[in-house]
Amino acid sequence: MPSPSVEKDLYYLIGRDVTESPSPSMMNAAFSELSIDALYVAISLDDDALEDRFTELKGNRLKGMNVTIPFKSAIIPLLDGLDALSARIGAVNTVKKEGKRFMGHNTDVEGIVRPLEKFFDEGQIGRVVVIGSGGAARAFFEAMSRFRCKRVSILVRDKSRASRFASEMKSRFGGIEVELHSFSESGPLTRSSFHLLFNASPIGSGGIPLPEPVRAIVRSSATVFDAVYRPMRTELIAEAERSGAQAISGYQMLLHQGGASFELWTGREAPLGVMEERLLRSLGAEGH
Repeated sequence: MPSPSVEKDLYYLIGRDVTESPSPSMMNAAFSELSIDALYVAISLDDDALEDRFTELKGNRLKGMNVTIPFKSAIIPLLDGLDALSARIGAVNTVKKEGKRFMGHNTDVEGIVRPLEKFFDEGQIGRVVVIGSGGAARAFFEAMSRFRCKRVSILVRDKSRASRFASEMKSRFGGIEVELHSFSESGPLTRSSFHLLFNASPIGSGGIPLPEPVRAIVRSSATVFDAVYRPMRTELIAEAERSGAQAISGYQMLLHQGGASFELWTGREAPLGVMEERLLRSLGAEGH
């Protein structure tokens, strides 16, 4: 971890394994572009180290944090409060110091909505599938409510582990019909068609194979959005391109949630062009 200057405001990314994250390069480029004297640093934490480490990091110069897997819900009890959005979906990916209080926010929703706005207007997304039940899947439900989506089918490996998530989403988003399916019981999904497939899980990257039912669903989906950004061309994105679906790469979610966090922290418009250029440069070696 770089040694921060005594003068700089500090921002952190905390998660299980973030040492190779492109976010510091992207965010520090934004600070530099607007001559903001700040430093953004990635810190990897063991799953049981969140509380102690968060307490250590809350120094005078800490102004904000991004939070990623597996801490988006676990950090909530450690904060002084939540905005309405993060409270509704039960996930925080951005922390802002407001006075002496550390408040939780969620910009993952903007990271999902902004790329989708290029292809869909409100009311044009009817049936969708989301793979996974973590923090990104929670943000996805909020995004779908904004598009007035009618039905979301949740697809997971283990239904028992996702049943609470499905129940929460049914309760909080009453206008959306919610279904829960496992990969082994996904036959009805493979015989249907969808406006959108969103991957909020690690499948198709890091050596995790793409299950055959997912391949079938890709072939019947008009648009495929993969939240995974490394590699740039994930197995899911490659499958979408082969099937003729509109493919949205995960770097777009990372860019727009990062821009929204930057604006929340600084009150200034994020230099998205600079951020995107630096982000793509950071990810370029992975196959863009």
